[in-house]
Amino acid sequence: MTDSSSKARVGSRRRGYRGLSAEELRRQRHQRLIAAGTALFGERGYASTPIEAVCSQAKVSTRHFYEQFGGRESILHAVYASLVTDMEDIIRNALTHGRESLTQRVADTIEASVMFLLDDPRRGRIVCIEAVGVSEAMEKKRRETTHALAEIIRRYAELMAEAGDLPARNYRLPAVALVGMFNELVAEWLTEETGLSAAEMAREAKIMFRAMIFGAQHYEATESDPRLPGEDIDSA
Repeated sequence: MTDSSSKARVGSRRRGYRGLSAEELRRQRHQRLIAAGTALFGERGYASTPIEAVCSQAKVSTRHFYEQFGGRESILHAVYASLVTDMEDIIRNALTHGRESLTQRVADTIEASVMFLLDDPRRGRIVCIEAVGVSEAMEKKRRETTHALAEIIRRYAELMAEAGDLPARNYRLPAVALVGMFNELVAEWLTEETGLSAAEMAREAKIMFRAMIFGAQHYEATESDPRLPGEDIDSA
């Protein structure tokens, strides 16, 4: 009888609260904290959101918070990484299952990724505004994200060059510039009155990408004279 009671108590401890294991409870708390961080950092702003507010929204104690995160910046890193992962999934899906034309597929992918950040403005605010200038570590993460997204664009630019849709060249820096441009477009929409809906702004990003493709296709500068046609050398 004693052995049976002892085994029942051990089994109960292993199952934890509501029949969930300790690991399952930990995973649920982590998901709630990420959701709360996304909501509050995206609505109030990172600087205006204390850890206690995140814990209260997630219905998680501060003790359990510190079991998973080192502090407020630690959860910002996790929230940012979660959003970037979701956006990368959208990008891969759009590039893989989009329209037949590679150029159209990439243009549609850019529209979809910008729309992801604007459809729920909290996402765009965290990725393009709240994560900026927080710390050296956060800036390093942002640069890594910029380079990762730019690398996707660069690879597809090379494929377009192989297909004859773009001139052959190194597209690494143009790809980085594109990522930066889209970040600024999102920040502009979030902080200024553009008069455009989220969907219209995402289409603007797509139009700008297509305009840059058109410009690259018709750019005829040579290696010895890289100036734009008609450009005065003294004004370069």
